[in-house]
Amino acid sequence: MKVNIVEGRKTHDYDKSAKILVDVYRSTSTIPIMLKKGAQRIIPFSLLKQAREMKKRNPEYIIAGERYGFKIPGFDMSNSPYESAHKDLSGKTIIFSSTNGTKALEKIKASEVIYVASFVNFSSTCSDIIESGIDKIDVILSGRPDGKADEDLYFGLAVKEMLVDGKDRSDHYITETRNGSGTKRLTMIGGGRDVTYSLKKNYADFPVIYRDGNIIRKYPE
Repeated sequence: MKVNIVEGRKTHDYDKSAKILVDVYRSTSTIPIMLKKGAQRIIPFSLLKQAREMKKRNPEYIIAGERYGFKIPGFDMSNSPYESAHKDLSGKTIIFSSTNGTKALEKIKASEVIYVASFVNFSSTCSDIIESGIDKIDVILSGRPDGKADEDLYFGLAVKEMLVDGKDRSDHYITETRNGSGTKRLTMIGGGRDVTYSLKKNYADFPVIYRDGNIIRKYPE
């Protein structure tokens, strides 16, 4: 299998091959946890205007997200793995917008297959990719507005070693992430609990995909 690790912010032209969207802190950790807590689907938007328009048309939907690490005024929820893990989201549709992850998703949404993954669903994602017979996949690192995100790179390396060499070194990369600059940054703005939940390996142990405008479990319960 060929695995490419791609800096999502620097790259603009993509082919339609399989992708893994990665934003460890925090979108691709929050989203699987929301689905674990019962959300039926998540509708991602890169633009706040679009997200707010969807909420206006569907007031029963939950609107969640952040900009530059902080909850957006008027939103029901932030982009928080910790908060999501402590909510009952059974049957809910969630409108979602974030600083990094949803922007990267916008660039790749024409791809044939898009997995949404983090350490919280590492093993199930890798297993499903292998079982699906995919022979080439791009790991899209969402990064940050001011540059690279080391936590995304560590996850990408863990995925590459698992898919190419069959070696599960995710625990090693979780330790590297925990000691990395992204963790320090998120902790400084009060996100220590989100660090903890983002690094709960296989906490939401199922593959998540983007399909037809929605983020869902690949295999419904």
